[in-house]
Amino acid sequence: MEPKTLSEWLMFNTVRLETSNGSSGTGFFYSFDTSDDKFVPILITNKHVINDNPNEVMTFYLHLKDEENGSNQNYKVTYVCNWIFHSSKDLCFCFVQPLFEEVKRRTGMEVFYAITNDNSIATVQDIEELSAIEELVMVGYPIGLWDEKNNFPIFRRGYTASHPAIDFNECGIGLVDMACFPGSSGSPIFILNENGYSNRMGETYLGRQRVMLIGVLYGGPVYTAEGELRVVNIPTSNQTVLSQTPIMTNLGYYIKVSELQEFKDYIIEFIKNN
Repeated sequence: MEPKTLSEWLMFNTVRLETSNGSSGTGFFYSFDTSDDKFVPILITNKHVINDNPNEVMTFYLHLKDEENGSNQNYKVTYVCNWIFHSSKDLCFCFVQPLFEEVKRRTGMEVFYAITNDNSIATVQDIEELSAIEELVMVGYPIGLWDEKNNFPIFRRGYTASHPAIDFNECGIGLVDMACFPGSSGSPIFILNENGYSNRMGETYLGRQRVMLIGVLYGGPVYTAEGELRVVNIPTSNQTVLSQTPIMTNLGYYIKVSELQEFKDYIIEFIKNN
């Protein structure tokens, strides 16, 4: 398949991640714009998806590039990456070039993927133009489900449950009204408009396309069997859900994209020193 639309490109932006104990989550490709125009692709997910282990053995479900700038082949590879942790949020990333080189060594083929970069990130100005209720798209692998034959993620739609320009109880955190299940951890959350949109000032842009990454899902409030409300990380396995017997509230907490600046600073310093 050769992606043509924005939503089709997002089908190649995420990766299903699996740990050695069978739990699963979502990662997505990103690249920051550096001052010297270096292209450094990374994969972002939650710390708890990789069991808070910077050297966790992970299985990646990837696409292989064909001759027509698309992909019709999939490849599953188990590999140990060096994950770099965010100082305070449930976020981490790894450099994916070593993984891509290993896949090419084994298959003779390049990895096909779609990158999210600073051009598609929600800037401060973008956020200020948003209203309290915005329609969202989350891309990932809820309950470990995905199109196994074609290695494609599942799209979920929802809305902002708190104003995206205002932190929800904690700095750098927002709330979404969306069904969030085990396996959704690490899923990117986008504002996606493929045929026009309006902003909070009433300005309408007919036919214009827009994709904005606003954050990364990591947790949500659940009711326990005893009726206690708790905020927990989105589990990475269904077994965890069954043992704790939580009642999902169809709300999810996301880490705002502004928190990715720490990773950008790390990468710029890494390039300078290497």
